Amino acid sequence: MTNIKLTIEYHGLPYSGWQSQKNEKTVQDEIQKAIFKFSGEKKIIQGAGRTDAGVHALAQCANFSLEKDFSEYQILSGINFHLGNEKIKIIQVEKVDDDFNARFTAKLKTYHYQIYNSISPSVLQDEISVHIRQPLNVEAMREAIPKFIGKHDFSSFRARGCQAKTPIRSINMTEIDQEDKKIIFIFQAQSFLYQQIRIMVGSLLEIGLNNQKPSWITDLLNQKNRSLAGPTMPSKGLLLKDIQY
Repeated sequence: MTNIKLTIEYHGLPYSGWQSQKNEKTVQDEIQKAIFKFSGEKKIIQGAGRTDAGVHALAQCANFSLEKDFSEYQILSGINFHLGNEKIKIIQVEKVDDDFNARFTAKLKTYHYQIYNSISPSVLQDEISVHIRQPLNVEAMREAIPKFIGKHDFSSFRARGCQAKTPIRSINMTEIDQEDKKIIFIFQAQSFLYQQIRIMVGSLLEIGLNNQKPSWITDLLNQKNRSLAGPTMPSKGLLLKDIQY
C-alpha cells in the first residue's frame, strides 16, 4: 500500500466545486472515476481544501492509498488519460510517507483573486477573472489590504452557511500585484472561512471605487457584522495558487 500525493490543476467553471456531491459533477468525483478506470481500485481521495463551484486551481493537492505498484509516471499518465476532455489535469505525482495527509498536514494556502480592470472586457480573461469597467484606486486598496494580516475575528467576512467552529483566522500575507489591466489580490493563510476571500475582495473593491476609505477594513473587523461588508465576488475570479507542506 503506497500513499500517493497528487498535485492538480483545474478550470472550475464546469464543476460544482471540489467535494463529491450527489447528482453533481465535481472535481473529486471525476478524479476518483479516473483512478478506478486506470487502476481498478475504488478510492476516495483526500483533498487539501474544498474549493467552491467555479473556483479554479493551479496546485490543489490530494492523497490516496494505492495497493498496486505503479511508477509515478504511470499514475500521472494513467489518470490523465482517463480524465479525457475534463478540465482537470494531474500535474505531479509523488509517493509520500504514510503520515502525509493533503488536508491536515497543509501549512499554508495561497489564493489569488483576479480582476480585469478595463473599459472593454477580455475574451481570454473572461472565465478566470472578473471584469470591472470603472477605474480602480489601486494605491488605496494597497493601503487597506495589510489590515487583514494577523489573527482576527473575521465574522464580517464570513458567508452565511459557514460551518467553521470559529470565525478566528490568521492571515500570514497579503499583496496586490498589477499586470497591465489585471489586478491580482493575493492572500496566504493556513485556512480560510467559507467565501472569506471573495468577501474581502468585494470590500477592498469598495475602497478601490472610492466608496470607502482604507480604514474601513479595520472598522469591519471590529464590527463583526457580515451585512456591513462589501459584496461576495463571483467564484470565477478565485484561484488556488499554491499549498505549502
